[in-house]
Parts: sequence; C-alpha cells; structure tokens
Amino acid sequence: MPTTARKLDTPTRLPPILPGVAPPFHQAALSSCVVHHLVDPARVTDLFEGSGLRPAIFGDHASVSYGFHVHGAFRSAGLNLPPEHWSPSAAGIVQELELSIVACPEGRWDEVPDITFDQWLMGDEQTHLLGNHRLFVPCDDPAAVSVGRELFGDPMFLTGFLVNLPSPDPVRDGRAATAETEWMQTWGFRVTDPDDPADCIFTVLVDTTGLTPIPGTISPVTRYGVSAGRPVGSRWSVARPFDTFFIADDGPADRVRLTYGASPHPMGVVMRDLLEGTPANAIQTFQSDPVAVRSRPYFLKRP
Repeated sequence: MPTTARKLDTPTRLPPILPGVAPPFHQAALSSCVVHHLVDPARVTDLFEGSGLRPAIFGDHASVSYGFHVHGAFRSAGLNLPPEHWSPSAAGIVQELELSIVACPEGRWDEVPDITFDQWLMGDEQTHLLGNHRLFVPCDDPAAVSVGRELFGDPMFLTGFLVNLPSPDPVRDGRAATAETEWMQTWGFRVTDPDDPADCIFTVLVDTTGLTPIPGTISPVTRYGVSAGRPVGSRWSVARPFDTFFIADDGPADRVRLTYGASPHPMGVVMRDLLEGTPANAIQTFQSDPVAVRSRPYFLKRP
C-alpha cells in the first residue's frame, strides 16, 4: 500500500510552514464566548467575493457570529539552547476575537446534509464542510497575528481588549469575601481601536444567568481563510463540548447587550451592517477546568 494519499482530484499541496513555527498549536487552557445571530442573507452576500466560499443558509437565514477566545499555551525556547537563550516565560497568553459567517466551499454543497441552525450548533454536521468565513480577527499578540496571517490566511489585526470574564477566582476588588454565582455566568469583553486605545470598536455583555446549558459538540470547528492567494481551511479542535444556550425565547435583548464605540475601524462598520436590528439567537461558552487549587490557610497550634 502506498504511504501517501492517492490524488483523486486536482493535485494540491499543503501551505508551507513558516520558519520557527511547528503546528499543530496546542492550547493548555481556554475561555471562550461566542454569540450567534441569524440574519437576512442579503446582508452577507457582498462579503464573499473572491473567497471561494458561499454562505450557509439555515431555512431563510445566514448565520453571523462573534466569539472572544483567550487561550494559554506552554512554550519551549528550543532544543539544546544555552540558558542565556532561554525564554523568560514558559507560557504565553493570547486573546482574540472572530467575526464570522458560516460558509461552505463553492462546489461542495451536495456533500453537506440539510440541517437546521440548531443542529449546526449541536455538531450534527459531521462533514465539517460548514465552517467560519472570518471577516475580522482582532488579536493582542504580535506573533499570533503574524502566523495567523501568513500560515492560516486569517484576517487578523493587532489591538487590545478590556475583559471581565467569569472565573472560579473572581474576587479582586476587596469588597466581597466569597464567590457569587453571577460571576460565573456573565461575560464582558471590549475590542479597542488599534490606533486609539481610548476608543473602542464594540463592547458586549453576555448574561447566561438562569439559562440551562446544552452540551454542543460543534468542535472541530472549520476555519476558512485565504493564504498565498488561495482559499485554505484549518480545524480548531476543543477537548469537550461547548455549553450552548438558546435564547430566542428568553429575552435576547437582556441576554446580549451589544454597543458600539466611536472607533471608525471597518470592523465596526461591517458589524453594524450585519447585526443592526437582529437579536442574538444563541450563546456558546467554554471554560477549561482548573488543574490545581491552593486552598485557604489555617492556623497551626503553637507548641
């Protein structure tokens, strides 16, 4: 049996690996919040020109999402390096956000099953031809921006964030001595303007308090981009299901509060065009489990 895959169609190649890069990239911890909207397909059509993709249509709607992710990874300086060339840190933290439209490669629609939007979020589409056509990917790590652009064809740009995410360790202001349930169920993140950090592109507050999560195995998530002038795809595999909250019947205006800042950045313009007047339909969240805990101290009896 040959050791390489048979070329049944037009021969192709893998995108070249950049110097100093060794995919796959393993993430040791993840906190993620994705908000999904259903919109009129006419709003998304012009955003697919030259992409090699076409928008997915669920019933009579296209699906637009924006998702904030913060992930940590352990890093090695390299093999056989002397100590003076070692890294000052063994870990790195990257924050990024993706504004995306669910899409499929042109010419492959006959391979995708006819599914509903809810089935898409639950992971019933196992061809994984449906994926995210990313429009903008703000990120706060220069190396991640460089690799994302050159290897994965991600439309990334460097900027900062302000965040207030749920956490098992939320007490930071000194006003409370114990954790409160609400801190574990609300998500807040703001994308700042890359040229003027005093301005922001948008701010969102997501509240899942009182909603019952449904495990959604949407992973691996297919991500589409354009690298070296050609459409490319990659997969993002998350180790367990996302918590999925359907909010169409639970007051979406209260669950997701999206506001725009004074930034003139094109991302804000596109978001307004896509989402203005459309309520959020679902939220998906993910938080890695803690791997170690240091508990409250106790007094020892004096001898």
